[in-house]
Amino acid sequence: VYGTSFFWDGRAATLEDQALLPIQAPNELDMSLDSVLRRLEGRPDYRERFTAAFQDGEISAPNLARAIASYVRTLRSGDSPFDRFFTGDSTALSTEAREGFQLFVGRARCSLCHSGPTLTDRSFHNTGVAWRDGVLADSGRAAVTGARDALGAFKTPSLRNVARTAPYMHDGSIATLEEVLEFYSDGGNVNPYQDPDIHPLNLDATERSALLAFLRSLSSDVTGRRPSPPE
Repeated sequence: VYGTSFFWDGRAATLEDQALLPIQAPNELDMSLDSVLRRLEGRPDYRERFTAAFQDGEISAPNLARAIASYVRTLRSGDSPFDRFFTGDSTALSTEAREGFQLFVGRARCSLCHSGPTLTDRSFHNTGVAWRDGVLADSGRAAVTGARDALGAFKTPSLRNVARTAPYMHDGSIATLEEVLEFYSDGGNVNPYQDPDIHPLNLDATERSALLAFLRSLSSDVTGRRPSPPE
């Protein structure tokens, strides 16, 4: 709901744009919009719901996108231990998690990209994860903008609930948070267009453990209206 672009390369400008693309993607739902709309038309319960929800009452691709996007906007994450600590509950974080937060905003430099209430700058960065043995495996943001310096750059994800969202990176190539910290501690994968803020940190075991404790403190329940299943 707080995003300004969607997908790892930012190719969708709105939630409505985003909603219909996975339905049609060959490696996701692999359906045509016409077939989806026919299925919805064949359900009296959905015909009634679309009539109630939209002025034109139509089961159409734009209305389908609006419906999905409207639901997604109800999904929020808050009240994590870190949120409670930040708003005055000094007992909400362990000593180790507090040390991790100091590293997060300090020596580890995580907050350069993971900033603000949503813990993302909503921008695109090349950490080197798309480069394999000096070869670019995914053009990333450059596929949208055409800019050469955007090769291998991907959107900064929010860190809310990050302990629950493995695997990591745009391609799921890193399985655990421990491995993510190792990747950044080593300075990512060096390449011609790597973000200048990515460089070796040489974090020791104590520092990595503290950062993990902080990252785990960012988890909370996701609130939102749970849709009732069709009858």
